[in-house]
Amino acid sequence: MFILNREPSPSPRLATAARKYRALADDLDAIARGQHPTADRLRDAPTLSRWRIVITPVPHLLGVVSGHPEIAEGHVCRTSAVFVFDSEKGYARTYSRFYRLGPR
Repeated sequence: MFILNREPSPSPRLATAARKYRALADDLDAIARGQHPTADRLRDAPTLSRWRIVITPVPHLLGVVSGHPEIAEGHVCRTSAVFVFDSEKGYARTYSRFYRLGPR
């Protein structure tokens, strides 16, 4: 991610990016310790069905989304960069959020 900062201080865009990176780092630390997200944690996560992994230029997922806070139900979604992908446990962690993996 690249942000050309031309905003006066404080910068809301940089603050948002910092929050997302902190949340991502916390989740990666937990997963690295073997603490995968619980069903409760994934309850409000969007679900991707008919998904596939695409690498252009970084890995992300493409699929039909439901329950996304910003993308309409049933639309095709291209996720942000994927950092953790576990199809056996049924989830992926992208830069922005967790996704539940529905039927492929």
